[in-house]
Amino acid sequence: MSLSFKDLRELRQQANFLGRSNINGETDNSVTAKYGVRTGFLIVAIILFYWLPGGLNDTFISFASSVLAILVGLFITALVFSFDKFYQPKGLDTASSADKLSDTQGYNYTKKFAYVTGHTIMLCMWTLILLGIALLFPTETKLNIFELSFCKECLKLSVRDPILLFLLATIVTLQRIFIIYFLLRIMYNTAFVVSSMVHYMATKMEKK
Repeated sequence: MSLSFKDLRELRQQANFLGRSNINGETDNSVTAKYGVRTGFLIVAIILFYWLPGGLNDTFISFASSVLAILVGLFITALVFSFDKFYQPKGLDTASSADKLSDTQGYNYTKKFAYVTGHTIMLCMWTLILLGIALLFPTETKLNIFELSFCKECLKLSVRDPILLFLLATIVTLQRIFIIYFLLRIMYNTAFVVSSMVHYMATKMEKK
């Protein structure tokens, strides 16, 4: 079995879809539920981008990289043990309606937990890659975008250099925005996974 972008896209789509679903399989398909959080995080990322004209400092990059590496390890461990811990399939041929409902809820939550956690791991990996690029190319990624200006005379002297500078500025802009956006999504997903896990486990304990 090989990794493909189709698998990664499916992981992202399922995580976003199941993140709006409850353990009974009911899904909130409202515009706010679909795009509210992501749009809000994107706006915050753009605002923080303007507040960080020189990019992220090395101390923050090292700190964020260490935290993300720890989170990846924790999430992978949680993902491995999620099926056995949250869902134990039962023979439901003679089960009562309450047992069938409990089994369905357990299955729905395990699936939701797996996809959201898996997607969070991938967000951590992408963020680590972007942070790694910042460490590999410190001079380029600390470019102050707001000090750049358009120069018509420069285009007459050389077309290549202004185009390369424009491409660098575009890449650096996207890199910074994506880092901030991914970090916000990771924090949100972590809080979502932990709170939903505690709520589900508390609900199961109350039924016993």
